[in-house]
Amino acid sequence: MSGTPLDFSTSRLIAAACLDTAYGGLSRGVDGRAVAELSDPAGRRGLRLWVAEPFPYLMVYTGDQVARPERRRRAVAIEPMTCPPNALRSGAGLITLRPQQAWQGDWGVTATG
Repeated sequence: MSGTPLDFSTSRLIAAACLDTAYGGLSRGVDGRAVAELSDPAGRRGLRLWVAEPFPYLMVYTGDQVARPERRRRAVAIEPMTCPPNALRSGAGLITLRPQQAWQGDWGVTATG
C-alpha cells in the first residue's frame, strides 16, 4: 500500500479515506512491537495501540458502510489480528489449538496528549 491513499506509514489525516483495510508487514521497534497512533488534528488528544509480534496484522475500519448514515465515521476501529482477512477460508496464518493448548499475544492501548 506504499504510496497509495491507504498508506499511513507516516502521520497524516485520514480525511476522506474509506478504510476497511488489513495492514500487514508492520514496522516494529527493537522491542518487537508495532504501533498505531490516532490523534485529533491538533494533536491534543489521542491514543496509541501497540501489538506484540504474534499480531502481524492490524484491521482498520472507518465505518463508512454503517447502515445508519448519522453513525458513519464517528470513530476509527483498529483491531489486532493474528491472520489476514478470509483466513477461515484460505487457512493462511490460522492458529489452531487442541484441547488443553494455550496461546498468548500481548497488546495494549494508551491515551496520549
